[in-house]
Amino acid sequence: MSLDIGHQNQEHIAGEPAGSQTKPVPPINGHQATSQGAVETPAKKRRKVLQVIQILTIIIALILSAYSFTIIQSLPDEAGQSGADANEVLVRTEGRNADHLCEEGGADIFIGNDLNTNGILEENEVTATTRLCHGKTGLSGPQGATGPNGGNGIPSLVNTSAINYGNETCFFGGLLIESGLDLNNSGNLEDSEVISQDFVCNGAIGSNGINGNEGYSALVEQVQPPQYLCSSGFIINFGVDNGHGMGFAEDGIMHADEVIDSLKVCQNPLNHGPISDMFAGVSDGYSSQCAEFAWSDSHSKIITSGSDSSSGCELYISSGVASSTEQLIDINAGVGDSNPGLYLGFNQIISNDQELWLFDANSGSNGRELWVSNLSSSGTYQLTGYSGDGINSESIAALWMNGLVFSDSSNSFMWTDGINVTELFDSPFISQQQQLVLDTITADIAAHTTSSMVVDSSGLWFSAVSNDIGFEMFHLNNQGNLTIWNLNDFEDSMPDSILSMTDSAVVIADNGIDGRQLVNLELDGTHQWLTSLTLQSNGNPTTSVGEGMGLNLLNNQIIFDAQTSAVDPTLWSYDLTTSSVTELSSLVIAPGLRTQPVQLNGKLWFDCITGTTAGELCTSDGTQDGTKMIHEFQPGMASSEIRAMVSHGQHLMIIVNGEVDSSDTGHSLWSFDTNSLTAELAYDPWTGTGNNSNAGVYGQLVATSELVIFVADDGQTGHELHIYSPLMLGEDWLIW
Repeated sequence: MSLDIGHQNQEHIAGEPAGSQTKPVPPINGHQATSQGAVETPAKKRRKVLQVIQILTIIIALILSAYSFTIIQSLPDEAGQSGADANEVLVRTEGRNADHLCEEGGADIFIGNDLNTNGILEENEVTATTRLCHGKTGLSGPQGATGPNGGNGIPSLVNTSAINYGNETCFFGGLLIESGLDLNNSGNLEDSEVISQDFVCNGAIGSNGINGNEGYSALVEQVQPPQYLCSSGFIINFGVDNGHGMGFAEDGIMHADEVIDSLKVCQNPLNHGPISDMFAGVSDGYSSQCAEFAWSDSHSKIITSGSDSSSGCELYISSGVASSTEQLIDINAGVGDSNPGLYLGFNQIISNDQELWLFDANSGSNGRELWVSNLSSSGTYQLTGYSGDGINSESIAALWMNGLVFSDSSNSFMWTDGINVTELFDSPFISQQQQLVLDTITADIAAHTTSSMVVDSSGLWFSAVSNDIGFEMFHLNNQGNLTIWNLNDFEDSMPDSILSMTDSAVVIADNGIDGRQLVNLELDGTHQWLTSLTLQSNGNPTTSVGEGMGLNLLNNQIIFDAQTSAVDPTLWSYDLTTSSVTELSSLVIAPGLRTQPVQLNGKLWFDCITGTTAGELCTSDGTQDGTKMIHEFQPGMASSEIRAMVSHGQHLMIIVNGEVDSSDTGHSLWSFDTNSLTAELAYDPWTGTGNNSNAGVYGQLVATSELVIFVADDGQTGHELHIYSPLMLGEDWLIW
């Protein structure tokens, strides 16, 4: 048995006699030693205890691991059970018009489970709704200081000269075009000032053909381009003196109808920009009550309303350049506003081979009356003389039979040729015998607050009120024969959205039973209801049809909008061949909410909203596959707010709030190529980050053969008239 070292080294008890002891001597290396050998310290004892505990822990862990493995291996293998498929979560977004909750408009976001697995979030599946409101438009920043005046530029000159036969460059002759800078201000382009030369060469002379009849003389003329297009350039017209159109054969004069081809050259990009500053400075020359304008082809002038600081909103004309814009006449003398064209706009007629413009205006003394102008101050005068206002906000107008049909403040239908004014049913193109017939049936026919008129080759389609049948549809043909339809035996049918098809018309009306539907009107007085749309939720008749898109004839189909759910209108078609009604898309909603649709290249183009976009550009060819959103000017849920749209060639000219390089352009003029489906910024009146010209907020977008005209703010002149030529998008002009 080993000795207990601990007992061998017990200390003596106090009071015991001391035995023989050896005095401990500290070791040289700093470790203490005893005379009887090494003695363990308390630290060494603790380490041994810890080592024993670690060994025991490892042994226990190994035992538990072996036991767990044995238990797991003994368990039987069983397959798990599949759970039920969960319903897909859907999200739908809808644009929101400005209201008391969202003053600037916004969007509603609906979330829910697709309970019927049809991929569409329906009303009864919505479990959560979130409303996002647009923030208010910030105020325009202060106008920057005017920059220093630039130095005077050097005038540019262009010379053209004929090249004779046998020339080294143009063997068969042609034209030499030289351009340069008038360095010495002599007004002549000298040889030392020529910068570039270009040759327009004649083609080789062809072989002689068979002798024909005696031909007409060829004509070549050089003319100056219109100032509103090109300030420095020329046009060379090539034609034949054959008397075509309004020309006279062999008179030696190049008439417009005798021109066969033209060479158009401009030294700079075609003109664009503001052409007026009626209210000098940053003040607006146009407003919501003063924003009507139109283009006169025969005069190459714009007739427009406009406001200045001294005479209010009055009548102006412009040749398309700023220096030509001037007040034609102060109708309401002084600071009063005559507001030309406020309710009827500007309407062009030809009377006695003279172009006349008919519009409403308030002289301040006779009330709002019908006025006429030949675009001269002396030829502008009041045409009607009612007691008080003869024209009001409910008046409508349409051009018909070389004159203007309009409704007056007493709800009578009138006609004028710019000289005489008569009741419509007593117009001079109606025989006296037929007038007597009409007198017996038209005495109580009056315009309604929502009356509309459409003209075609057969006559005038219009909606009106009659004491016998209420608010219904009428047709007056060119000889004065009147046809009447009573579409609702119970109450007013309230017709609107007249689609003329010459020998018939389709309108939207209410028959008192089926709600608002499409109905076809035949000139013999019969009619046929075409649709029977109902609400999806309860099967009740529809109440909202054609309120955005109206009715549009496209490829033998009538395209229109209708609201058949509790959400928004969608796009529909009625096939005239198969008599079938089809919803073209449930994803394209609120079509035509902001602008009237434009038909181009066999398609309809219109603004719309989808589940993933706010207001953007959409298109339809009358098929379900061809009805879709086609371009986002503002990617994501921001609305591009299309304000106006017209066609020019293959392009759509659109006033829209777009985005270039992730920066908003504000409302500016864009072009959209309907063939390549590409968009580009055509003209931004107020450039710079955050600058918004607010184009299209006043007035409309007017397109001519050469120009588009609209109202915008360039940051310096306020809201004024601007022009841009879409001809820059094509190849008609050679830009030097």
